[in-house]
Formats: sequence, C-alpha cells, structure tokens
Amino acid sequence: MADFELVIIGAGPTGLFATFAAGLREIKSLTLEELDFPGGQITELYPEKMVYDMPGIPKILAKDLAKQMYEQATMFENEIRFNSKVTDIKQLDDGTFSVEVNGKQNITCQAVLICSGVGSFIPNKLGVEGEDEYADKGVFHSVKSIDRFKGQDVIIVGAGDSGFDWANELAPVAKSIKILQHNAVIKAEERSVKEALDSHKVEIKLETNIKRIIGDGQKVTAIEVEGKNGKETLKADSIILAISYKIEPNNFKSITLTTSGRYIKVNHAYETSIKGIYAAGDIANVADEPKFNLLAIGSAEAYTAINNIKKYVHPESSLFGGHSSSLNL
Repeated sequence: MADFELVIIGAGPTGLFATFAAGLREIKSLTLEELDFPGGQITELYPEKMVYDMPGIPKILAKDLAKQMYEQATMFENEIRFNSKVTDIKQLDDGTFSVEVNGKQNITCQAVLICSGVGSFIPNKLGVEGEDEYADKGVFHSVKSIDRFKGQDVIIVGAGDSGFDWANELAPVAKSIKILQHNAVIKAEERSVKEALDSHKVEIKLETNIKRIIGDGQKVTAIEVEGKNGKETLKADSIILAISYKIEPNNFKSITLTTSGRYIKVNHAYETSIKGIYAAGDIANVADEPKFNLLAIGSAEAYTAINNIKKYVHPESSLFGGHSSSLNL
C-alpha cells in the first residue's frame, strides 16, 4: 500500500493551492519543498514587492501572500515537508510511484503532481574578491526586509527591471542608492527609471564594474569600481546583486517526461506523458498553447489537476467536487 495518494512537488503558490485543493477533495497528500520556507519564487526573490494580480486582493506583499496561502494550504492538515528536494521519481511495477527525497529517502504514492516552477534558482555571482566573505553580511541577492536597508548607502548591481524595482522600493528608507551597470544599456521600463531618478536618491553609473568588495571582517564598508573615469572607491553598507539567477531544471533520472522547450507537456487534464504524473504552474504547458505565468493561472491549473487526480485515484468519484461555498468548513 502506498504511503500517500498524492505527492505534490513544490510549495510555491501553485503547490500550496494544490495542497489546499487536495484537502478539499479529501486526497491524502504530502507536499515536498526543497527550501526551508513556503512561497517558492515569490518568497525567495521578491518578498517585499507588491502583488496586484490575485483575484479579490487589490494588492498584497508577496511574503504576506505566501503566508496566507500556506495558512490556506494547511487547513486540512495535509503534510508539507521543507528541506525536501525530490531527486528522482521511479514508476513501480504496480503503476504506483517511488519518490526519492534528498537522494536517500523513498516515499510511495499513487500519483505525483509537479508544481516546481521553472526549477531551482541559483544566484549568479560577480566573481570578485569579498563577494563570498560578505554574503549575507552586506552582499545580498534579494531584499527580504526593506527596514534592513534603512539609512544605508546601497549599491545595486544591474540596471534591469529588478535593479530599478529594488531601487524604488528602497528609496524611501535608504540614505543613497547607486545603480551600477557594466555596459551602457538600461533594460528597465521607462516608468521605473523615471521614478528612480525623480526620487533624487538614485544615481545611475553606466559602464561601471565592481572590482572588489571591502569590509571590516563583519560587514561591508565600501566597494572598489572601475569605470570610464578609471578606478574609484565608493562607500557602501549593502550591495544587492540584481544580476539574475541560473535555473536548474527538474531532471529525474528514472523517468522521461515529454517536454516542449522548458515546459513539461501536459494534456487538458494536466497529466504528463506518464499516466499518474501531473504538472501545473510555470513548469507545465498544454499542447503548445500560449502560456501565461501568473499566480492566478497557476492556481487554476492546480485545481484542475487535483480534480483529475481525484478521479484517477478514486475512479468512482465525480470530477467536480462542488463549490466550496456550499461546505461547512
């Protein structure tokens, strides 16, 4: 007998809503998340940014949305395990699956739902002296708390949308902000650039590269840069590296799922090319149809997948579980 009816891979927004929907449909599920917190990309990359496109919520901080989605996901006490990276999936002779976690533990289930987004995010590095030494001591890849930068001289590396978004978020609290770009190209939206310049706290330095990060052993104090005017030293309390992330796709040794580009191909039931394995959210795409990577769309895909999984695990069940408003929860 399998340990669980369903294993959900990923506790980002899609995986969290899938966990809730599984509880709603009385599916015994286990959700596995490789990070040590819920929310996935929205918590890891932009927790202090506003989200505006969730139905019924005019605006909400990403970290607060993750918190509320986690609360919703655990309403039915279905288990979510953190620090649990799925390293393989094997199909057993009886059609069930063995899910390998962290390269050693194996969990059996009747169905799998992959909600792992685009994969694991690995921050890009500058590769300069002091970068590793002062990681989380002044060198950051995202802003987890705006108050952390209050009264500071902040250096942001990268003149894309992320760099200017952080500059605009931090302008009300930071002492000064300098955006450094290695070439002469600003890739951010014009509105974001104008907002940053209008704050009178943001200076843009193009064709400028960090050569060294300087500190006192406990924290960052300055950076050495090289630009059009040669080398100079800039005072800095914090450095935000808005230089994107490498994406490590989800590769499972023992199964081969049909893909299209970076997406796992699914049908309109969100089932993959292997019966019993489903995918939803940023990782999945239906028959090469246009893909919209929005939180609301991911939630809808998760709900559709869960209803089909209910029918797969319990063939006698109805496909649609009814409206939640008719339940007394």
